[in-house]
Amino acid sequence: MTKKDLLNLVIKFTEALAHNNPSNVPMNASCKATYQGIVTPLGEGAIWGSPRRIPYRQTFVDPITKTAIFSGVVTNHISSRALPPEMVPLAWTKQRWWIYLVRIKADDSGAICEIEEIAREDTAAAMTVSPSQMEPPRILECPIAQEDRSTREEMIRIASLYWDGAHKLVDPAQVPFHPDAFRVEIGVRFSDSFDMPYSVRTQNDIPELQWDVVKRRFPVVDVSTGIVISMVHMLGNPTGYVTDIFKIECGMIKYVYAFHDWYIDQIDWEGEGPQSTAELDAAGQV
Repeated sequence: MTKKDLLNLVIKFTEALAHNNPSNVPMNASCKATYQGIVTPLGEGAIWGSPRRIPYRQTFVDPITKTAIFSGVVTNHISSRALPPEMVPLAWTKQRWWIYLVRIKADDSGAICEIEEIAREDTAAAMTVSPSQMEPPRILECPIAQEDRSTREEMIRIASLYWDGAHKLVDPAQVPFHPDAFRVEIGVRFSDSFDMPYSVRTQNDIPELQWDVVKRRFPVVDVSTGIVISMVHMLGNPTGYVTDIFKIECGMIKYVYAFHDWYIDQIDWEGEGPQSTAELDAAGQV
């Protein structure tokens, strides 16, 4: 499974979503699909329907795990001129916008064996950015200079330390942040901002911003761009279903892009492998 193979799977998936044809998604017979963390047949989540367009798209792939993660914005807001006559009335239905993320995993034959969809119709945090205004953070796609790259194992450990700091398993000062680091939550600047004047590191010292972080997974790692993507369940007030995209340079977290969906009490996916940095170290995986 190459990067190109995974990118082609994402094309097939997003075209099926845009045209409301879940049967066109190349799934194997035992494919597990969830929507908002709950096992749901593909195509039954609110994100599916007609018409749809996806104005914001960004894809991350990992041939080692045979996984792709697609982040975007989906909407039914379409001009009547773009539709065949029989669908024109749909252009006048209630305008809806979703912030959307999907993880797909391929089996050895190249068919999709796991689909994990997350969609929400509002932004988190300060609510200062609407989905229609969002643009993909292209900094995540920029390559890291060879001498500034970390190994795959080092990147997973750094992301794990971030969660240990949020969980208070370690002193947050142990989390290696770059001096230029900042955090964005679904398009909203969430560190050193007007409403959140703390740095991304000192946020972990605030009791209201600490959670128990469970079901940790690291499905996508890209050494060339310094990207490691983590999916976790955060237990606290509120409870959250969270995907964080970390960009790591010189062994330090330089940028965090977070996708949250709060008030979800169940995730039908378990963490894979060690669930803390101490467990990683004990398992000899770093």
